[in-house]
Amino acid sequence: MSISIHNEIEIEVSSRDLYNYVTQPWLWHEWHPASQSARAAHSYLATGDEFTEVVEIQPLVPLFPSMTRNITYSVTESVPFHTWEAEGQIKDGLIRLRYDFEEKGGVTFFSRSMDLDATGFTRILLPLLKLRMEKLSMIALTRLKEKMQEKRDES
Repeated sequence: MSISIHNEIEIEVSSRDLYNYVTQPWLWHEWHPASQSARAAHSYLATGDEFTEVVEIQPLVPLFPSMTRNITYSVTESVPFHTWEAEGQIKDGLIRLRYDFEEKGGVTFFSRSMDLDATGFTRILLPLLKLRMEKLSMIALTRLKEKMQEKRDES
C-alpha cells in the first residue's frame, strides 16, 4: 500500500538559495517537524550520494506512541536549482522525496512530493499516517518559507 503527498509554495528567494538550503538533509530539522537528524559524508549531495535521516511521527495524537524510523537515502536526481530527488529505505517500506524549483522574478515556486510504500505494521497505520503527514508537510513548508525569509532579511 502506498501514499503520495504533494505540496507547493511560493517563496521570495532565489532558486539557488532555496536549493542550496533544502538539499542539505542535516538542516531539515530546522523546518520539518518530523525530521530529527540527518548525516551525510558530503556537504553537497549529487546523484548517487547517500545520507541517513532519523524521523519521528505520531500517527494519531495522542492515541499512538511516536514511531521513529531510520532512513537510508540515495540521491537519484540532482539538477542544481531545478530538481532534486532521493529514494530511501526504511525497515518497513520505501520512501521517495522530490523537490522541484522554478524561479520567476525573485520568487521561487517550490514543489515537494513524498511517496511512501509501506509494508508490515506501518502499512496498517498508513491511513492515519497519511493524515498526520499531510498536516506536518503543510507546517514544514510554512516553516521553510519563514526560515528562508529570515535568511534573506539577514543578508
